[in-house]
Amino acid sequence: MTKKEIVRMIQEIQDMANDAESAHILEDNLREDFIKYIAKRKDYLGKKARLILTTNNIDFARWCA
Repeated sequence: MTKKEIVRMIQEIQDMANDAESAHILEDNLREDFIKYIAKRKDYLGKKARLILTTNNIDFARWCA
């Protein structure tokens, strides 16, 4: 994930700011993508990111506004 890709994704969120639900989904996607990107690292930071991603396996209702 490059800085250019992140900036593009932020712009997409800004472009959707008038649609709060869509902007929220895009923001969640950006954060998830970034954590997955960090999780590919072989160092301790990557290990922590992989641990954070395990919350995807917790069964509960995820609400979007």
